[in-house]
Amino acid sequence: MKRFLFSFLSYSSLITLAFSTSCERHTISIQEDSSQTEAAEQLQSVVDAYFESYLKLNPLFATSIGDHRFDDQMTIDISLEYREKEALLTRTFLEQVRKIGSKKLSGQDLITYEMFVQDLQALENLQKVDLSYLLPFNQFDSFFSDFAEIASGRSYVTFETQADYENFLKRAQIVPAYIDTMIANMQEGMKKGVTTPQVLVGKGLKQLQALLVSDYKESVFYLPVLSLPNVVKGSEAAAINASYDEMIQKIIYPSYQKLEKFVREKYLPQARTTDGLCEIPGGEAYYRALVAEYTTTSLSPKEIMELGYGEVKRIEKELEQVKDQLEFKGNLSAFFASLKKKTPELYPFQSAKEIMDAYWLIDEKVMQKIPEHFRLMPKAPLEIRQVEAFKAENASEAYQPPSEDGSRPGIFWVPITNPRDYSFKDMETLFLHEAIPGHHFQISIQQELPNLSRYRRFMGNTAYIEGWALYAESLGKELGMYTNPYQWIGRLTLEMHRAIRLVVDTGIHWEGWTREKAIQYSLEHEPTDLSDIISEIDRYMAIPGQAVAYKVGELKIQELKKRARNVLGSRYSEKAFHDQVLQNGSLPLSVLQEEISRYIEANKK
Repeated sequence: MKRFLFSFLSYSSLITLAFSTSCERHTISIQEDSSQTEAAEQLQSVVDAYFESYLKLNPLFATSIGDHRFDDQMTIDISLEYREKEALLTRTFLEQVRKIGSKKLSGQDLITYEMFVQDLQALENLQKVDLSYLLPFNQFDSFFSDFAEIASGRSYVTFETQADYENFLKRAQIVPAYIDTMIANMQEGMKKGVTTPQVLVGKGLKQLQALLVSDYKESVFYLPVLSLPNVVKGSEAAAINASYDEMIQKIIYPSYQKLEKFVREKYLPQARTTDGLCEIPGGEAYYRALVAEYTTTSLSPKEIMELGYGEVKRIEKELEQVKDQLEFKGNLSAFFASLKKKTPELYPFQSAKEIMDAYWLIDEKVMQKIPEHFRLMPKAPLEIRQVEAFKAENASEAYQPPSEDGSRPGIFWVPITNPRDYSFKDMETLFLHEAIPGHHFQISIQQELPNLSRYRRFMGNTAYIEGWALYAESLGKELGMYTNPYQWIGRLTLEMHRAIRLVVDTGIHWEGWTREKAIQYSLEHEPTDLSDIISEIDRYMAIPGQAVAYKVGELKIQELKKRARNVLGSRYSEKAFHDQVLQNGSLPLSVLQEEISRYIEANKK
């Protein structure tokens, strides 16, 4: 099961097998009559052992955070073997940590306990109803596109030394087995009536076909070879070059061609024509577990949908006010239509370079104001990069965290297909969300916190992470942004976009909405091009539940901020509040609420 920063050992020989992949030294002996210090030490040992085991089972994740011990390895995370290991690991460590209990813990140890238990309990609940392994092929989150991205050398897998090239050659050996597992799982899903929606299969197939260019030396898989002369010299370079030629021609291309043929001839014709999880066996239980895991709440899909309706109505009123201020004659629908017109004011760009330069200018302006509102700031630098062309059509603006060792910066990825279609009004909001003070601040600061375990620094949940990023958008005026009314409209319309997600994601996967109904609802409530709306709706169909976490998390942070202001009055400090939210890393929303409550009580005096 593929989750953000989470994934891991058949129940026989429970303790021995659970720790065999991370050495017997990780076996923890829990003393029920332990002292407070001993309890804290036992907790830390359990958490550290879990994280170590997680890294060994997920070597790509280890590479992504700068841990290079497993750079020559890659696992098949949709295989039965992997899923059994993951489930066993979850059960084992949940049992271990519950033996310790929380009574003798305080401070950061108590936070760690509460977070760890909630994380693993949600994961265990999800594992019991998981269907993701039967749905491994789509246009948004599939192995064939993920592998192509890391193989290009322009992601977190780098090609800066001879060892990097040699390690990746070893990693690539798993590709045929991974593709075979994808095909076997899809065949099993076809028998069970659990298939990917046909429209998503068609999109994924086009993406797969685009990777199989006729000349393999023009493919993304060959890109690292172009840089090889700058890294390795002489006969060793020639040997690596020959190995890459063989790898692409005899391993990657045949495997990808096998997958393409199966999907085109067998899977696409039998893929389902329905859209939501509620339409497949076990889909409702799976979606409910996904929602609980992504939001870290007990909110039901129905409650989330109603929350979405309320937010849509509230934001519509604010948009009406801006429309009236601009003296626009017509209703909100007409106003939305006017915002879609490719006017020079809203769509001024002629080249990708102009867009990238504009983002760097926003970065400069925001950083001038940041010290007025933040004390905690990341040490890792931020870079702004353009998304690879083959993936840009189905990509959104996104953030990639820096590596632990500092060798890779945080990256704000910008997808550009046609520069003339790139909207100026959304750029400030997107930057605040994905870069500063959104994801780059929160994730980088979390990774750099010296008093936290690696588990606390590198694990996380979507509601907190995306909730913070959406909250960061609301700080725009304080950070010198939204001075142009159209930029403020950009803020409101993107907030509306997240509110709509609460409605359409639950609509599709819980209420049985069709793809067309979800598209129409979005068209009626946001000024976004039809093609972009279709891409977004298809994203929600591909990764159910993830999109609802944004607004749920943001509303919780806003609620806690309002409470702190009301209770503390003149004692309230924006910098102190931001410190309090950021200084403990990504927390389940209930744990975050407890921490803010303690902060408020301490500062009332």
